[in-house]
Parts: sequence; structure tokens; C-alpha cells
Amino acid sequence: MTVVGIGTVLGVGGAGGSSAAGALVVVLALVALGIGLWKLRGTPGSGGDAPTVPWAADDRFASPAPERTTRDPALSSDALAGVIEAAGEEARNAGAVADGLEVVRPPLREALLDALEHGGWSRSEAAAAIADGSWTDDEVAASVLATEVAPPTRPFRERVRAWLYPERVVRRRAHRATSAVAEVADEALPTVPGQTAPRNVPVLQPRLEELQRGADGRLQRAIEPRAIARGPRPIRPRIDDDLEHASERPADTERDGDGPAEDREVTDA
Repeated sequence: MTVVGIGTVLGVGGAGGSSAAGALVVVLALVALGIGLWKLRGTPGSGGDAPTVPWAADDRFASPAPERTTRDPALSSDALAGVIEAAGEEARNAGAVADGLEVVRPPLREALLDALEHGGWSRSEAAAAIADGSWTDDEVAASVLATEVAPPTRPFRERVRAWLYPERVVRRRAHRATSAVAEVADEALPTVPGQTAPRNVPVLQPRLEELQRGADGRLQRAIEPRAIARGPRPIRPRIDDDLEHASERPADTERDGDGPAEDREVTDA
């Protein structure tokens, strides 16, 4: 608007108009010029009055500001999927589930410690809760994050399956632990404005070769109906899923000892 006002004044002045219409144009141009200068002067800068935000300056979410943090970025989904893939390979090579869990335990444990600490827990309280498994009701997830917590007793068929396919057991337990950590972290971390806003951008269904395997070994769907701006909500697994699925589900839904058809992993040979 300032540029328009200056251009109008110079144009009228250059034309040398002295009529009433020219005077009116000059007045309007000067008014526009004044409004433009007032707007420029009132634009908030670094030292002016900044617009209010829905959080306080001393909130844990804003101190330090996420965009200015110098820490290493948190685990992304691709990085976590790589960790779980490495854990499965270690379990397959060593022939033991415990060796695979040793690979996935440190990053999940550190992520849970950070989430609980940012949620108001002290570091020692969070470590104690992880050590005794009181941070979750899922005994499988608790045993993944702490060697002090014994996993639930499993039937003979499940023990044979763990001996034959240790990498599958590691991925399944890691999936349980990841879901439990995500659920606890969502409850512990402060709410970020807009995190539950609906994701309205349409997502196209990719071709089969563009799909990626998720952290649990399954192909990721292109469209998540429960997705929000913060990301898909964690799925709370059944506590007794691993204990009872072998006896409760019909035998015709299983093949090669790899669970039901909808839970079958797509990449294991």
C-alpha cells in the first residue's frame, strides 16, 4: 500500500494536475501512504510484542524450544524399524530370543526414560519403574525393557516356536513393547497444540513395490484411518494375546506356526 501511495503521488505530481480531481487523488494517495507507514511501524519484530501462545515460557515443551535443541533427534520410525530388524537378525544368528532383545532394549528403554522425565518424573523414579515393570500392565513389554522382569510363562508349543523362529518372537515382543512405550509416552508428555488435528490431506495408495516393512515386520498401509497430525495413535495390544492365541484360535487360520493369517509376517522365509 505504501508503494501504491508513493507511485500515485509521484504520478500526479509529475503530470502537474491542479484540478479538483487531481487534488482528491493526491489526498487519497497521502492517506494510503500514511496507513502503509503506520502498518510498517506497527509490525511486530524481535523486540516488539509477540502474539500470545497457548503455553508458558517455562513449560517443559517450550524449554528448550524443539527447533533449537542441540540433542540428537529422537528415534524415527525408520530408525526404530532398523533396530528391530537388527534384533531379529541377531536372534536368528544366535538362535536365542534373549540375544535379540538385548539389541532392542537400550533404545526403547532410553525413549521411555526421556518421556517419563519430560512428563514430570525424576530419572531415578523412571528407572525404578522400568526395573520393576510397574510402568505398564503388559508383562511382555515390561520384560523386554528390563531383564529383572520375568516374561510370563508360555506353553510348550510357544517355547518350541521360539526355538524354531526366534526372530519372529523378538519382533512380536518388540512390537508389544513399542506400543506400550508409545501409550505411556502419550500420557506422560505435555499436550502439543494441534497434535490431534485431523489430517485432511489425501493420501494415495502406493504400488506394492513402494510399501515398506514396519517395525513389527508387516507391510505398512498407505492410509491410516486413525491418523492425526501427531501421527497414528498407538494400538494397545491384548495382554494375554501371546499366551492364549495358540489355544483359542482355530487351527485352520495358522500356517507354518506363524500365527493367524492377518498377523502373518510377509518377509520371513
